Parts: sequence; structure tokens; C-alpha cells
Amino acid sequence: MIRFIRLTVPVASTALLAAILLSCEKNDCSTPAGQLTGSALKLLDDRYIALDNGEDLGRFGVRVATQSDYTRLFKNCCAAKPDTIDFTKYDLLGLSTVNHGSSSTYTHDVKRDDAAKKIVYTVTENYCSKASPVDGRGNFVLVQKIPDSYQIEFVRNQ
Repeated sequence: MIRFIRLTVPVASTALLAAILLSCEKNDCSTPAGQLTGSALKLLDDRYIALDNGEDLGRFGVRVATQSDYTRLFKNCCAAKPDTIDFTKYDLLGLSTVNHGSSSTYTHDVKRDDAAKKIVYTVTENYCSKASPVDGRGNFVLVQKIPDSYQIEFVRNQ
């Protein structure tokens, strides 16, 4: 025998609200800071932001492929410079963010598709709770040298 339960409006709305809350993705407070995935080799200090005449070039994503670009972009950045980089073997990818949560950590994922000649660099913020935007980060990662014929897509998940 099948029984039907008649839900009143308050009960139905409470059940719907509970279903929505339980189905929402919970924020993960245990994600390690500066997690690298994909083909990212190293995360540089998050205080480094690529500036050119005061403009943040990483706002839409930036590739640093030569020593002269590196020197120009980071000349006024910080007291301590990132490690010496051999730009014949490596490139830097950066995508600046301003965190939107408290105790934020970031996942830096670089996917390389040689068949499509495409690189996708994704920066994902992991936070425990929303908060007012604070500190900016450059999110620069070291990657294997990218051929000039490749397209680079930058994705920010916040």
C-alpha cells in the first residue's frame, strides 16, 4: 500500500530549504595553501604582482616568457625576488586575485593540451566563509616552456 503525505506550505518550504542547503557544496577549510595540480611545477611567492606603470597585468592573466619581461615586470615589486628562472626552459603564468573569503587558500591548476595547442591556467579560491575582499595575490606558477603557437586561457574561480 502506498501512502501519500499531504505537505502543508510551511512543511514543504522547510523541506525544500533543507534540500537546497544539504545539496550545496560545502567550503573546504582543509585545502592546503598553494596547492599545485596539472603541469604547474612551482608556485612563486603570492605577493608578487606583475606591474607595468602601476597597472596590474595579471588582472586578465599574463605570461612571462623572457628575462627582459621578467626584469621589467618585477623591478619594483618586492624586496625579495623570486628564484632565478631559465626562460629558455620555463615560463611563468600569473592570474591575480583578491580573496573573497576568510582563511582562503588557492588551487593552481595548469592543463596542457598539445593536440589543441592550448594551455588552461585555473586559479580556484577555497575559503571557509565569505568575507570582505582583502589582499591581492599574483598567483605566478612556473611551467615548462610554452611554444609561441599555443593559446593560453586564464580562468579565475572565486
